Amino acid sequence: MAFGRTSAKPEKSSFVGAMLRRVLRLFWVMLSGVLVVFALLAGLLMLIVIANTALRDLEITMRKTTEKEELPEPRLSGLQQAALFATAQVLPLHQPGYQMAAPGRVFRDCVDCPEMVEVPKGYFLLGSPIFEEGRYAHVFSYTPLRAQLKFANREGPRRLVRIPRALAFSRHEITYGQWRQAQEDPEWFAITGREPYFPELEADYRDDQPMTPTEWSDAKAYAAYLSAKTGYSYRLPTDAEWEYAARAGTVTRFPWGNDIGRNNTVCLNCSSIWSKREPGPVGLHPPNGFGLYDMHGNGFEWVEDCHKDDHDSGKTDGSPYVEDEECEFRTIRGGGAGVPAWQNRSAFRVGPHHYNRGHGHVIRLVRELD
Repeated sequence: MAFGRTSAKPEKSSFVGAMLRRVLRLFWVMLSGVLVVFALLAGLLMLIVIANTALRDLEITMRKTTEKEELPEPRLSGLQQAALFATAQVLPLHQPGYQMAAPGRVFRDCVDCPEMVEVPKGYFLLGSPIFEEGRYAHVFSYTPLRAQLKFANREGPRRLVRIPRALAFSRHEITYGQWRQAQEDPEWFAITGREPYFPELEADYRDDQPMTPTEWSDAKAYAAYLSAKTGYSYRLPTDAEWEYAARAGTVTRFPWGNDIGRNNTVCLNCSSIWSKREPGPVGLHPPNGFGLYDMHGNGFEWVEDCHKDDHDSGKTDGSPYVEDEECEFRTIRGGGAGVPAWQNRSAFRVGPHHYNRGHGHVIRLVRELD
């Protein structure tokens, strides 16, 4: 009996020891997890700091570059480039030199020419962060879902782009009145090789409403016409140039903030000034920071680029993405009168057939500056 009583003590101490070992093991696992999380947060913070030094250096370069000089390629270290690229996919950050955005000089080259606004050269972050509200709305708005998944990165990858020279953008979308004057010019056909085109519009459609419907070649023809009449180079903006001008130094969904708000633009249920589901008279709502009107809403604006399911990460100089001269799909930007807010965001882009004369497809041009 004595031997039986003494044999229970080792069993009890063995149980206590095992429990202590389990507690210690759990403690070390939890501590390791905390250290991993801490290391990840510290790494993310370091990336943010390095990304912001990159944005600061870019702003310094923008300020040092004189008006007549071309903006140089970004002089960032490999670490700065990697940190900026990685961080920009997740966080809005801020645009380089965003404090420098201001309305530019307004001019026109002839009595019937559109008013133009000078937009300065600069660096900017093109596209949207992966968590921006509305970025994936198109994936779930159409069926079948599997067919839409290829468009999931249509606004990415977000990347740094250089607009090397200042440009002039048309202050407003090209109006029907301006288009009609060009079609009535006896030289239209000789300049463009195209017969005059007068769309069938409602009787009350006004001369100060945007010219619509248009296809991509209509916009190209009007640019060629103005170039011939004025002696200056008019053209469509590239995809990158358009977004740079639309953002005007902002990283939010819209230039005025992250909410569509009321009476900021013409879109579906966005305006009490113009509630029709068609483009309204140009300039009804406030301009953006560069002094450009209706860059968001009112009409989808043609740009030069062929459409691609994502941004071409190799294009960093603002030049257009062109597969070939006859690419089937071209890009339009800016949203429209009859579409919801998410389609009017700065980063939103879509690519219809180039011959799609859709109602609401409109024209905005740029002019090269000497």
